Amino acid sequence: MSYPRKICRVVALGIVIGAVGLSTASASEPPDIKIFNAPGAGNTPGTGQGTLGVGINGFGVIAGITRDNDSVRHGFLRYPDDKFVTFDHPLAGTDGSLGDGTRVAGLNALGAVVGSVRTPVIVGVPFFDIPYVRDPDGTFHDVIVPNFNGGNGDAINLWGVMVGNLLLTTDNNGPSFLHYHGFIREPSGKVTLFDPPGSQETDIPTNSINDFGTITGDYWTCNADLSGCAVHGFVRTPDGKYKSFDAPGASTDGLDGGGTFPQGINDLGEVSGYYADANFVFHGFVRSPDGRITTFDVRSTCTDSSNPPADCAFEGTFPSNVNVLGRVVGTYFGEDGNPHAFWRDADGAITRFDYPGANFFTEPNAINDSGQITGIVFDPNFVEHGFLLTPR
Repeated sequence: MSYPRKICRVVALGIVIGAVGLSTASASEPPDIKIFNAPGAGNTPGTGQGTLGVGINGFGVIAGITRDNDSVRHGFLRYPDDKFVTFDHPLAGTDGSLGDGTRVAGLNALGAVVGSVRTPVIVGVPFFDIPYVRDPDGTFHDVIVPNFNGGNGDAINLWGVMVGNLLLTTDNNGPSFLHYHGFIREPSGKVTLFDPPGSQETDIPTNSINDFGTITGDYWTCNADLSGCAVHGFVRTPDGKYKSFDAPGASTDGLDGGGTFPQGINDLGEVSGYYADANFVFHGFVRSPDGRITTFDVRSTCTDSSNPPADCAFEGTFPSNVNVLGRVVGTYFGEDGNPHAFWRDADGAITRFDYPGANFFTEPNAINDSGQITGIVFDPNFVEHGFLLTPR
């Protein structure tokens, strides 16, 4: 770690401790993990119904999605006092079999929410998604540009700058390939489309923009007949400049699942994500602002072997987000083949955790700067519940 970044990390730690009362107790003390269920969440076994914790801001407010007993999606905000506000976009469809409803991807410190609404209203066909911003007062703003053909709202920063991706009717989209473009929406409503140089598909994850306006994601470069593609990571600075990168050991076979896939960026410009190797086993990485990439694994039979068993394909370590203290959170697949949770501190120490209880699967989605984590717990009936982990 560079000396200036050490200073930034120490300053950030002091701010977090002072602002939110982060405990300095021993790391051996177990964290507090609670599950929660939003009003109206379905509970039909084996259907994916329930409550999903998607994002958490610095005040401990959680944004997420419920799937009701008809599998229709709804948005919610959960406050630290365990009170909920549920909401639906005015255009939200009501056919759960088509994935209709209001989807949530993230929120900012002020409580503005981004996501997408699936609706048949605009074009009269199913599976049409419109990106939106929901202001703290409940007002919705949609992102629709000329030749718009559907899209997703993925992240929003403190200043209300939203990022996502979308399709255009003027592109050569087909059943096997969709030419997504990135977009930025300013609080004024101005929308700017962007793609890294050479991109034939630009993918934007959740947690993908920091408060300085730096964006991360991945992009595809393909040959003319689309018979071969490579997937690279990128960082886009606020002035529109790009830095492309590939994790060491990443497969170049994007069509089969290989490549480098950034998932989150913090306010220091550190990027977390994962990559697939030649065996299509996934590994975690952290990229520092100066371009250095550190790879890591939550160790298992699949990640320790250079010639892993065939059933290890598409298993491994999947980071989802990184906070300003350098703590990375994510999911790994254990020896039982099931998803479990971890966090990795800036010094490389890894802590594994699960919600207590047999047969529960735990998948973290987001972490705030005080170390609170939210995500999804699957119970033995495969009903989903949100969870909140608070460090002690």
